[in-house]
Amino acid sequence: MERVFHIISHIDIGGAERVAINIAKSKNPKFEYHLIEIVRSDSYFTTQLVEELKRANIYVHRSPYKNNKLGILFFGLWFIKIYIKYEPSVIHIHTEMPDFSIWIFRKLAWIFLWIKPKYVRTIHSTQLWNSWKSLGCIIEPFYIKHHCNVAISSSTQDCYEKAYRVSDLPIIYNGLEEVVQKPFNGIVKDKKNVLFAGRFCEEKGIDILLAVLKKMANSDKYHFHIIGAGPCVNDIKAAVVWNNNISVYDKIYGLSQYLESFDYLFMPSRFEGLPLLAIEASLAHTPTIINRCPGLKDTLPEDWPLAVNDNSVDAFVDIFCNKLDTLDYEKLANVAYLYAKKNFSIAKMQREYEKVYESKI
Repeated sequence: MERVFHIISHIDIGGAERVAINIAKSKNPKFEYHLIEIVRSDSYFTTQLVEELKRANIYVHRSPYKNNKLGILFFGLWFIKIYIKYEPSVIHIHTEMPDFSIWIFRKLAWIFLWIKPKYVRTIHSTQLWNSWKSLGCIIEPFYIKHHCNVAISSSTQDCYEKAYRVSDLPIIYNGLEEVVQKPFNGIVKDKKNVLFAGRFCEEKGIDILLAVLKKMANSDKYHFHIIGAGPCVNDIKAAVVWNNNISVYDKIYGLSQYLESFDYLFMPSRFEGLPLLAIEASLAHTPTIINRCPGLKDTLPEDWPLAVNDNSVDAFVDIFCNKLDTLDYEKLANVAYLYAKKNFSIAKMQREYEKVYESKI
């Protein structure tokens, strides 16, 4: 049996974390999966995820550090004990914090000359090292040298090639299971219910969301449900004061099981890797209104009618006020569902990653 270590930032809600968990849920008897976090998370969601991992017979290794800097800097010192005990065949790395931590570990591991890890690294975003540009210039050549990078979408592949002049990166699309749906308690009857869910930050287009909400203020046709947390939370809460068709919620564990309750998902993101939420919505037969940005546009057909260019507020408002009335809702939902079902199978993702692991061993 080959052991695969998945290195994630923390055991909490996040797209990269969900991808790692979904790969590790594979029932292939050839592989034993371990999840290792860099920084210890102790939220309600962490408890739920740990239980989910145990039910799936995935080994879980919790970080002793709650501080990001300490977690990164001292990761190698406690991780090396786990490495020596289990001797993984492959280390699979997800996002910048694990990228940085494993780079430090590898520097320390030179002390033990017999430690020669094999790496797989998933690139989850079209823009890397946004907060750590100088570090990225130092660390990225390490992963290029090891020929271990895997893109999650054609947009991710294209952006990586432009940034680092590395062509022909393999693509493995994120895979998801269909989830049994439950009713969402906050649904407003006799209105179209629109969901925005994600981190309240510029990357997710919060300013665009707020601009659209202002133009749709007090609409008697739509009710907007906003779920998440982040630096712009006060701006979101302020919008409720001048708009009576907005409900704001904290993060919700297992949001994918409620997506069918909403009429539309709204995603004005500026960039993404391959957002799982858009795929989950399609699998729940909920159409998504999107900005046609790298990563996000890959989740739906190229001719998707509910997409705008350059995050145009006027174009989004036109969709809500005019275009949606001209489209066949059931047909639209079915097109999105079939596209997601064909392209984003969890079994297909697991098989393709396991082929990569086997090629490394």
